[in-house]
Amino acid sequence: MRIVIATPVLAPQFEALARGYGVETATFTQASGVDAELGDADALWIWPSFYDAEVAAGLRRHAARLRWLQLPTMGYDTVEEHGAPCEVVVTNAGDAYAPTVAEHALALLLALVRRLPGAIARAAHGAWDQSDGRNIGTLHGATVAVVGFGNIGREVAVRLRGFGARIIAVSRSGRPDPLADESVPSDRLLEVLARSDAVVLAVPLNAATRHLIDARALAAMPAHAILVNVARGPVVDHAALRDALAAARIGGAGIDVTEPEPLPPGDSLWTLPNALVTPHVAGYGGDVAPRRILAVVERNLKRFLAGEPLEARVEIDLQNR
Repeated sequence: MRIVIATPVLAPQFEALARGYGVETATFTQASGVDAELGDADALWIWPSFYDAEVAAGLRRHAARLRWLQLPTMGYDTVEEHGAPCEVVVTNAGDAYAPTVAEHALALLLALVRRLPGAIARAAHGAWDQSDGRNIGTLHGATVAVVGFGNIGREVAVRLRGFGARIIAVSRSGRPDPLADESVPSDRLLEVLARSDAVVLAVPLNAATRHLIDARALAAMPAHAILVNVARGPVVDHAALRDALAAARIGGAGIDVTEPEPLPPGDSLWTLPNALVTPHVAGYGGDVAPRRILAVVERNLKRFLAGEPLEARVEIDLQNR
């Protein structure tokens, strides 16, 4: 068996893992050169930003043996965009990032609910000012819509429960979940937004979720409501978000992902007082995510070698295959 490893993250660990099972590897820490190594590869472990039209075409053109494409991330939108051969099973990192991303989502939400950005700004000037106290909110008794109730969304719900929040799970199916007080299908999103004190976005990026939160969705939210995005930047229409924040039509937004990304230095989202931006770092948290990623990939490698079904499979739009 032969695996092509193409990632700027965890490449040595992936290589050691594969070789520990007697598997030959070709390893790249940058995108160039990957296409030339696919001819006799059985599997491709690749960072999503390396998966471009050229690599996708290479898979179709001369990767006849390839049966498994492993992403070390939860996001798989580049594979969705460029497609993959029908016989290739695509897997992602499963729930590896869920604890740290959920924790970051709660940090953004709490910071905005408790008005910490303003307090930090005043503290820099030594100002003991309680005038903003009347605007401080609480998650206790608040209604929080978690849009996308997969691995991350469910971990967000676990943490929200500890604060006494009421949780509405929004998913494609609207299937009931024991972690949610209410489960609603995504075609009722506007109705849910209208009665939510906060909204946490944890959906994958695809054609159905691109600009899911647009001007109409933002207008449906109460004026005090907080939006948190730990999904992908294009899930939110950023022009509409800037307008809503500048006009105080929503209470605030905490975003770890942006469109474009990186967010340009002059973008008003950096300076709007009701916006809190972090630079796509929600997945970080010591060795927690790397350890969990390696565990998922190792389990899949064992399954692949044994001819068993792989875990953390993702379904790619067949129109792109």
